[in-house]
Amino acid sequence: MSETSPPTRRARKEVEEQAALPDAVEPDGEEGRLATAQLEMAAFGDHVIPYVPPAPKSPPSLAPWALLLAIAALVSSLFWGWLLPLSAVAAIVAAMSLRRTHDSRGVSLWALALSLLSGVFSAGWLIWGFSQLPA
Repeated sequence: MSETSPPTRRARKEVEEQAALPDAVEPDGEEGRLATAQLEMAAFGDHVIPYVPPAPKSPPSLAPWALLLAIAALVSSLFWGWLLPLSAVAAIVAAMSLRRTHDSRGVSLWALALSLLSGVFSAGWLIWGFSQLPA
C-alpha cells in the first residue's frame, strides 16, 4: 500500500468528468481495468477503529453498608450495651471503606465516627450494668 491518502470525492468526480470510462472492458488486458486500489485502501486503511474493551465495573461500595451498620449500632447502643460487637463490625467495615479509592470518603468518615460513638455508649452501658451487680 502506498503512503498517500486516497483522493477525495471532489477529485474523483473531476477525474471521472475528464476521462469517460471505455465502452468495452477487456477482461484479458490492463487497459480497460477499473482502478480498485483506492477501494481496497478505503476498506483496509488506517480509518479502522481499533477495539477497546469496555472499562470494568467498579466493585460495590462498602460506605453505605458501613453507615447503615453504624446507625443501627448507635440506635441499639442507646438502649442496650450488649450490642457492642455491632459497633466493632461497623468500625471495621468503615475502615475498609476508607481504604477503597472508589468509595465515598465522607460517608465512610461518618460511619466511622458513628460506630466509635456507639462503641462508647455501649461500653458505658456495660460498665454501668456490671457496677450494678451485687458484690
